[in-house]
Amino acid sequence: MTKIDRVNRISLHTEPVANRVERRDTRFSERIKGAVLDVNNKQHHADDAIEKVIKGEMGIHEGMMAIGKADTSLRLLNQVRSKAMAAYNEIIRMQV
Repeated sequence: MTKIDRVNRISLHTEPVANRVERRDTRFSERIKGAVLDVNNKQHHADDAIEKVIKGEMGIHEGMMAIGKADTSLRLLNQVRSKAMAAYNEIIRMQV
């Protein structure tokens, strides 16, 4: 029986950080940033709609529609964040 001298182990730290940063894909972060900006814009639109309803410049139905869109988009973004965090935590718990 021969003794095993070296075992090649996979390590996440073998590649320099600069190389990892160069080849990362920014599409996911750009889509998340765009979604956050879209939700923010809808929230501002809903705030403006509330003010217009109070002043009598807009009907209650249009104001409620703006609030509903803002609420739905915020809930959706929150669910996406929760799923992304759950996936991240699952990856962190993986053993290599």
